[in-house]
Amino acid sequence: MDTIKSYKDLCSEIEIWKERLKTYEIQIEAIRKLAKLDGPKDITGIDYTQPYVDGTNQIGFEEALEMLHKIENHIYLHQQAIANMEKSKKKIEENIKKLEGLDKRVVYMRDIEGMTLADIAEELGYSYQYIKEVSARNKTTYQ
Repeated sequence: MDTIKSYKDLCSEIEIWKERLKTYEIQIEAIRKLAKLDGPKDITGIDYTQPYVDGTNQIGFEEALEMLHKIENHIYLHQQAIANMEKSKKKIEENIKKLEGLDKRVVYMRDIEGMTLADIAEELGYSYQYIKEVSARNKTTYQ
């Protein structure tokens, strides 16, 4: 059942990449606020030629643009990686569904689809006790 473990690992990795993507989006918002890219709140005499304006936490416009460009590149690469992993996930799911044998079907339904043993027994037309035995001899491959 290494296939099931690989599938679960891939699902976990996709979630990790999605969390990274969220942090980049948060960074973009922070940079926009620090650079006041949404425009000043009140009319003031801020000198944008200086990298850091005295007495504020503001960053310079050019520095903000450079930082935003780098983060947007990271976001694009993460989106592409996630899309590729999602395609792989779908292919693995299709292949796992083709697995034959009661043991493999029970493991798939239990570990991938998250079904209860009672639901599996009902869907496959076996007694709950028998499906419980099949499940017990095929311990979960992912903890």
